[in-house]
Formats: sequence, C-alpha cells, structure tokens
Amino acid sequence: MILLPPLFQRQELESENKKLKNELNELRKAIADSAGDADSDEEPSGYTLLLNQLKSALEELEVRKEEVLNLRTQIVNSAQQKDSEKNTDSEANWPNSNKEMDQDDAIEAYHGVCETNRLLEAQLQAQSQQHGDEVEALSDQIEALKEELDKQQQVLLQAMQLSPEAQVEFGLQHEITRLTNENLDLKELLEKSEKNEKKLKKQLKLYLKKVQESEGSVDIIQPERRQSELSRQVTVQRIEKDFQGMLEFYKEDEPMLIRNLILDLKPQLISTSVPCLPAYILFMCIRHADYINDDQKVHSLLTSTINGIKKVLKKHNDDFQMTSFWLSNSSRLLHCLKQYSGDEGFMTSNSSKQNEHCLRNFDLTEYRQVLSDLSIQIYQQLIKIAEGLLQPMIVSAMLENESIQGLSGVKPTGYRKRSSSMVDGGDNSYSLEAVIRQLNLFNSIMCDHGLDPEIIQQVFKQLFYMVNAVALNNLLLRKDVCSWSTGMQLRYNISQLEEWLRGKNLHNSGAAQTMEPLIQAAQLLQLKKKTQEDSEAICSLCTALTTQQIVKILNLYTPVNEFEERVTVAFIRSIQAQLQDRKDPPQLLLDSKYMFPVLFPFNPSLITLDTVHIPDILHLNFLNKV
Repeated sequence: MILLPPLFQRQELESENKKLKNELNELRKAIADSAGDADSDEEPSGYTLLLNQLKSALEELEVRKEEVLNLRTQIVNSAQQKDSEKNTDSEANWPNSNKEMDQDDAIEAYHGVCETNRLLEAQLQAQSQQHGDEVEALSDQIEALKEELDKQQQVLLQAMQLSPEAQVEFGLQHEITRLTNENLDLKELLEKSEKNEKKLKKQLKLYLKKVQESEGSVDIIQPERRQSELSRQVTVQRIEKDFQGMLEFYKEDEPMLIRNLILDLKPQLISTSVPCLPAYILFMCIRHADYINDDQKVHSLLTSTINGIKKVLKKHNDDFQMTSFWLSNSSRLLHCLKQYSGDEGFMTSNSSKQNEHCLRNFDLTEYRQVLSDLSIQIYQQLIKIAEGLLQPMIVSAMLENESIQGLSGVKPTGYRKRSSSMVDGGDNSYSLEAVIRQLNLFNSIMCDHGLDPEIIQQVFKQLFYMVNAVALNNLLLRKDVCSWSTGMQLRYNISQLEEWLRGKNLHNSGAAQTMEPLIQAAQLLQLKKKTQEDSEAICSLCTALTTQQIVKILNLYTPVNEFEERVTVAFIRSIQAQLQDRKDPPQLLLDSKYMFPVLFPFNPSLITLDTVHIPDILHLNFLNKV
C-alpha cells in the first residue's frame, strides 16, 4: 500500500513524456513543411540547425526515459521481495534497519525521478521557445525574400515590354534607385554611429572631469591610468532618453558658453541655421537650470548673457549687421521668457509640447524687464547706425539728383551750374537708386536674422521720418531748391519710396505718413501762387506744415525763368492771415534726431525646443542634451 502512490505518479510521468514526444514530432514536422515552402535559392543552414537541436533533445529524452524505466524496475523488484518476505514471516534476512533503509532509498529515488522530469520539462520548454523564435525569424526572412522576388519579377516584366534601348535605360534607372536606397540606409547607419560616438565622447569627458575633481588637478592623473579608465568608460551604456528641449552645462563651462555663443560668434557662421539660434540655446540652458532648481545658475547665466551682449555691441558700435543680429536674439530670448513663463496670457498660442517646456520653479519677470531695456538700447544703436549710413545720401538723392530726365532745363537761373556739378562729378552725389539699394540691404539683413516684422516696420518708420526731416530742413534753408522743377522731382522721388514700401509689404508701418510734410512741401512748390483762391487752396492742403514753414518756402520760392513771377508780399500776407489761428510750434526746422517710442509686441515662436539643432561649428560639445 505504501508503493501505490509512487506507481501512480510514474504512470502519469510516463504519459506526460509520451505527450511531449508527440509534440516534438509535430514541431519537427511543421519545421520540415515550412522549410519545404521556402525558395530553392535560400541556404538551409537554419533548418539543419533546428533538426540537429531537435535530434539531440530526443536522444537526451530517450536516455532519461531509460533511467526512469530502470528505476521503476528496481522499485518494483524491491516491493515484490518485501511482499514475499512478509508472506514467509522470515525476518532474519531483512532486519528493521535494512527495511527502513530500502524504503528511504525508494522514496529518494522517486523524488530524484520527479526532479529529473521537472528539469527535463523546463529544458524542453526553453528549447521549444527558442525553436519557435528561430522558426518565426526564418519565416520573416522567407517573407522578405518573397516580397523582394515579387518586386524583381515585376521589374523584369516591365523591362521585357520595352525596346532594347529603353530596357538599358530602365535597367540603369532601377540600379540607380537601388544604389540610392542603399546609400540612404548607409547614411542612416552613419548618423547613428556618429550620434553614438558623440554620446560616448560626452561620457568620456564627464568621467574625466569626475577624475580631475576627485584627484585635485589634471597633472596628478597618470597617462596610463587615464587611458585605462577612459577605456572602461566606453563600456558604460546609458539608456537613451527623449530630448526634452534642455541643455545641461557645468558651472565651469559658463565662460566658454558665453565666449563661443556671444563674444566670438559671427552671424555668417550660422546663416543657414534657424534664425535666433543663440537665443534658443541660451533659453534651453536656462530651462535646465530651472529644472534642477538652481537659482544661482539661472542668475549667473542671465547676467553673463546680458553683459556679453553689451560687450559685443560696444565693440561693434558701427556694425549694422552685428547690431541687427543681437537685436533679433535679445528680443527672441525675451519672447521665450514670456512664452514659457507659465503665464496663461502668454500660452494661448502654445502647442501641448510647448506647454510641457514651461519653466517650473522660477519667476523671471525682473529679467524680462532687463532684457526689454537691453533690446531698446540695441534698437536705438541700430537706428543710429542706419541713420549714419543713410543721411549723407538724402539731400543729393531727394533734392539735387535728376531722377526725371529733362528737368535740368527748367532749373532756376543762377543755380543750374551748382546742381549739375554735384550730379556729374561731385564725390558727395547720390541717386535715388543708391538710397533704395541701402534700404534693401537694411531690410534683407534684418529679415535674415529673424527680426520680428513689427520691429522692422518701426525701423523703417524711423528712417523715413529722418529722410523727411533732413530733406525738408534743407528745402527750408536753400533758395536754389525752392522751385517748381524741384517740387516735381521731389514728388516723383517720394512716390518711388512709397512704391518700395508697398513692394516690401511695409505700407502699413506708418513710414509713408511720416513723409507727409515733405509731400505737402513738394505740392506747395507746384501750386499756383497768385489769387485768393490759390491761397485758400494752399491753406487747406498744407496741414502738415506749420505757418512759419509755409511762409519760408514761399519767400524762398524762385521762378524757373523770367516769364514766371515771384510770390508777392500780398499773397504771403494773405496766407499768414488765414493761418493766424493755428497753434503751431515755434520751431522752423524739424528735429531730425527725434525718435519714436519703440514697442516689442509679444511674438511667440512656433519652433519647439526639442527640434533645435546645434551645429558643430559653434563648438558647444560640452552641452549635454536632456
């Protein structure tokens, strides 16, 4: 009765082994069928490997089965001997000590068989899983080869339908396409390798810094030891994380960051990159300092950035391109501080990804005010540089140069020689085309640097006001240009500038409106100046000119020939009488240095920070993407 449960267990194990053997036979048959369906050109190495592994598994199973049978025979024989001894009541040959030992051996053998079967079952399951994976991989390869074969057959059928010359061309085109695809694959592998190389270099540099900090200085580290440590560092594998639009840098790298990104940076180096790239890089560094809640790092970086920009602008105080570049970057950094501040008023245009990039720990409102003041200073420097380049051209181009051919014959008598000499041979003569070329240069530089359109409009509004003031002041002080022909020439030049504004989509900037006094002065020179009706027309037309300016132009007006009369004193007094109720400023001349207040309207960026690429030419390899 004691041996019945073990016998029952052995029967179960035997049936289970038979079941596993059947499953192995079915698996072998399935692999054979799968291999039979594959192309004849495919090498059978995978199939042979599977068959060998299955054969070895079956042989091992047979050996284990024989061991189980032997153990079962021994147990049955032992049980039969015990039963026979009990029937004969002979206990002389089977002492109690031996009987207990035999039962323990049997139980131990049974447990050994159970353990062996469990191990075999585990090994069989592992091998079955491995074989299943290999069969699946081979099946995928077979499918890929079938698809490639189908494509090749289609290409061959298409080629067979063409003429011999077309077949050659078609074959070349197909080969070019194939090589192109291979090149793209190789390029992708190359990019992955370069990316991995950069990551490993950063790890090497990080490890080297840790070694330097631990030992006190670089000189203490021996070359051999450093080389071995660096070699071990290469084997460290980091989990690749998604770029979250943050850049990490160490405190000791901050001077290098400011030098490479601000002090030594030339706008031409990054002309092909995204506009305002330095502003985005600086803000991503600020984001990481905010992310790790390091207020000292935020304060130090922003202070160094502002001081660095001021230093560059002081060095290049007459360079329009450099000033425009840093005006665009300063205003963009200001916009980024607003857009990612977490203030709902600045987040209305943000995408969900951009909202994830908002600052978490610090309120940088005070720094926004400092950046706003800095941007105003840069704007004023930009206007000063532009006015310095443009002002020498204005008088010659607007009042003296002959844009309309044929008007030289109607110049005021006595002044024709002076005007023609400046146009023909004078070193200080400029044409209107030169002014427009200069305006085009200003506009293209600011657009290339990504300066906000609203700021560009304010720049040209200021420049056109300066053109108006300088031209009108010269008109009020020079008798030789106060004539009908100058009025005609001046009106034509102004119309050309207005056309330029429309062509650059700047007609809504308010620049044309600043030219209104000069436009009315040109019309005043062309109007009749005899009757009471003429005086009334002048008073109703010249609303942008003061009474003093109107009277001054009428006094300076010079007839173009002897047939035209001068403006009479009675006509001038009639004008004064009609305009005496006006509350005009006392100044005769316009303030050419007057500057309109500048505004920097909030202009959020559509660029997400995690898409910004940092070119190698900036030498910012010490920045780590986070």
